Amino acid sequence: MKNEVLLEFQTFKKFIVLFILINIFYCSNDEFDRNPYLYEVSFTHTINFNLPEYDNLNFAGGSKYIPYGGINGLLVFNINGNDIFAWEASCPNHELKTCSQLSIEGLLAVCQCNNYKYSLATGQLLIEEIGNSSQYPLLNYRVERSGNTVIISN
Repeated sequence: MKNEVLLEFQTFKKFIVLFILINIFYCSNDEFDRNPYLYEVSFTHTINFNLPEYDNLNFAGGSKYIPYGGINGLLVFNINGNDIFAWEASCPNHELKTCSQLSIEGLLAVCQCNNYKYSLATGQLLIEEIGNSSQYPLLNYRVERSGNTVIISN
């Protein structure tokens, strides 16, 4: 009887050590780095690709600014002929101003305030400001596609 209790206690100790090790290795102190310039906004916007105003989005590399949804509207991009990305049309690297609405130039989103350029394919800032280590990418929104209909939401 005494051996059984000792065996159970040793098994329990092994379990506790294993639990502690898992917590040490898999838990981190990394905090989510929230963009301080863009606030949360809830919206849903539906796009019908059969409409002529969205014809450009039916093709790889096609893009369109949509003034509905998000903070300053949406930048919608067709990456490969099938997959669609939707980005916030506000520059993510400074406070909101009248000039912070992004415009589309080819495959780039451009900030009118400071000429920052972002890839519409990845959302990344293409030329980082020297000495500034906290550069933010474009804010991405959820996209669901069903046939010729796309629903963009946050």
